[in-house]
Amino acid sequence: MTRQAEIFGSSIIAVGSFNPAIFSPDWLLRNQLIGQGDCETALSSESLIVSRQVCAYETAWFALQVLEEQFSLTSKGPLTPAFSDLAIGILSLVPHSPIRALGLNFHAHYRLGSEADYHRVGDVLAPKVIWRDLFPGDGFSAGMADLTIRIQETNERREALSKNEKRISIQPSSKLRYGVYMSYNNHNVIEASGDLLPPGEQAAGIIEADWLKTWEDATRVFDGLISAALAGTGNTN
Repeated sequence: MTRQAEIFGSSIIAVGSFNPAIFSPDWLLRNQLIGQGDCETALSSESLIVSRQVCAYETAWFALQVLEEQFSLTSKGPLTPAFSDLAIGILSLVPHSPIRALGLNFHAHYRLGSEADYHRVGDVLAPKVIWRDLFPGDGFSAGMADLTIRIQETNERREALSKNEKRISIQPSSKLRYGVYMSYNNHNVIEASGDLLPPGEQAAGIIEADWLKTWEDATRVFDGLISAALAGTGNTN
């Protein structure tokens, strides 16, 4: 049975070169990417900044920040496909922005059933034996603070087939008692070539093709990690 995250969200991050000032709430409204209500909320948000160096604001369901070298769209509240549709729409309007990389990101906080389950997850995913040998005695304890695994598609010689990769991280939750926080980053490198679509169109196409699949895979991986850890026999000493 798939576990239900108490907090779940997504962010879409592009790295490249941008003109932050154009990404204003009015610009999104004129291009029919948001409605009048969202525009008014964004224009009245405390985080509102629109300048040559940074554009930032929030609505009830997303937060946007654009710097000269990074575009970041983060979900708020219940996550729906409308979030990815917004990102596709925005990047489609700036097709020639020189985007170098695109990250499809999901994050979740899961509450575990007990303190014992909480410790078991860390003990199974990051065994403590080696650390107790390195720091012997009663004056030290070891616990998992941050574990990140990189996943790449490879050939039979274990050589990476591309620069694309996935990174899965797990940490203690900062929001839930006896909770764990997990993040899933699907990193895509965008190539610039006259034979390919403009970078912004490539980025929009990746979101359209892969965002929902990445959501499903992130949920599968998060659930699988917790299930495998709780079924393990980690030593909590």
